[in-house]
Amino acid sequence: MTRAGNISMLALNRPGWSAVSRPLRSQTHDVVTRRAPSDRMRKATGAHSALPAHGGDVATEFGVSELWDPVVRRDPHRFYDRVRATGRPVLQIDPAGNRFWVIAGHADVLEGLRHPAIGHEVHRRCPGGRQPARHELSEVARIEARQLISLDPPDHTRLRGLVSGGFTARAVARLEPWISQLADRLVARARQQGRIDGIADLADPVPVNVIAELVGIPEPDRPQFRAWSAAIVSASIDSSAATLAFAAYLDELAARRRAVPADDLISQLVAHEEQGDRLDRDELVALVQLLLIAGQETTVDLISNGIRLLLTHPDQWQALRDDPLLAAAVVEETLRFRGPVEIVPPRFSLEDVEIAGGRIPAFDRVGLSLWGANRDPTVFDRPHVFDIHRTDVRKHIAFGHGIHFCLGAHLARLESRIMFERIAQQLPNLRLAVDPDVLDGFRLHHDGLPLEV
Repeated sequence: MTRAGNISMLALNRPGWSAVSRPLRSQTHDVVTRRAPSDRMRKATGAHSALPAHGGDVATEFGVSELWDPVVRRDPHRFYDRVRATGRPVLQIDPAGNRFWVIAGHADVLEGLRHPAIGHEVHRRCPGGRQPARHELSEVARIEARQLISLDPPDHTRLRGLVSGGFTARAVARLEPWISQLADRLVARARQQGRIDGIADLADPVPVNVIAELVGIPEPDRPQFRAWSAAIVSASIDSSAATLAFAAYLDELAARRRAVPADDLISQLVAHEEQGDRLDRDELVALVQLLLIAGQETTVDLISNGIRLLLTHPDQWQALRDDPLLAAAVVEETLRFRGPVEIVPPRFSLEDVEIAGGRIPAFDRVGLSLWGANRDPTVFDRPHVFDIHRTDVRKHIAFGHGIHFCLGAHLARLESRIMFERIAQQLPNLRLAVDPDVLDGFRLHHDGLPLEV
C-alpha cells in the first residue's frame, strides 16, 4: 500500500515532519518527528525541554541523537538490539530538537500500541494548549490534521468506519481474479524486455492501479496522481503544492460523483459528506489522500523488498521457485524482516507513562519500533535471519495492533502474494543486474532495482 503499515499508521513526509535519511526507500517513514508544543504550552504543563535532566530514566550509553547517525541508519537493527538490552525506553533527541523515547521490545511495543495514555492528539490533553480554530489553519494544515494517522477516538473511529467495509478479507478476496490478470500482464511484459526495473515494472503497477480503482481515480488521471503522491511523501518544497493540487482535483472529482455516482469509495464518501454530520470536506480530502498514498506505497515497498530479499538469499529464492505456494510465507517473512514501517507515526505520552521498564514524562514523543519488535529474540528464533520456512512468523506486528491496525492489510497481503507467485512461476531466472553489495547504497524507489529476466 506511502510507505507504511496501517493506513492509519502511515507517516507522511510533509511540512512539520521529517524522516530519517535512509539508504533504501523500503525503510520508508522510518522515524518521524513533529513540531514540539509551544514554549507557552510547555511552561503551562511542565513539559520538558530537549535536555534530559527531568523525568524518565536516561540510558547514558546512547548518543543523544544516535538513531539519526548515518552509521546507525545503515544497520538500525543493532541500535534496536541495544535498546532492548537496556530494559527501558531510550531517550533520543530528534533533528527538530524534540524528546523521542524509543521502545523496541515486542511485548513493550504491543503494550504501547494499545496503551490508553499513548496517543496522537496531545493538544486535547495538554493543559494550557488548545486546538486552533479551523479558520486559523492553512488548507494544507487542515487536511493534515484530519488524517487518520493524526487522530484518536472518537474521530478516528468515525472516519475509519466510513471506509473499513471496503477492505475486509471478504471484500478484498473478490479482487483476486482482476489482480491476477494484472500481475500476469506485468510479468509477461517483463519477460519480453529482458532487463527491467523491479520497482517500475513489477512492484509499482499493481498496488497503484488497484487502490486507484477502488477509490475511483479514472485511469487517465493516474499518472498525475502518481506524481502528486511522490511529491507529498517526499517532504520536498513541492509537498504542499501537491497537496493543494490534489485537493482541488478531488473537489472536482467529488462534484462529478455527486452528479453521477459510481461504484467506488469516493462516491460512498460523498454520500456521507452530504449527510452533514459524518464527514466534512477537509476530512474527505484527507481520507482519500491517505488511502491513495498508503494504498500504494506500503505495498510497493513490500513487493520490492521481497524481491530484493529473495534474490540476495538464493536458497530462499530456490525454495519459492520449487513451490510457489510458499508466496504467502514470503509475504509474512518480508513483513517481519524488513517491513515498510520502522517506527509508527508519532505518538505522545498523554500523561506520565510507566512502560518498558521506565517512565516517559507527559507530552513527550513515544517511538514504538516495529522493526525492533519484529527482531526480538525472545519471540523469534534467529531473528536476524531471513527464513520463509520459519514457524513463528505470524507473531510479527508489521501492520501494527489495536485500533490503528493496518486497514489495508488484507489487500497488501493479497497483492504481494499474487506477485510473488507469478514471479516464481513465470520468471524463474530472475536475478539482480547489479552486485548485491551495491544495493546497500540504493534508495529503491529513487534508484530502482535493476534486474535481468
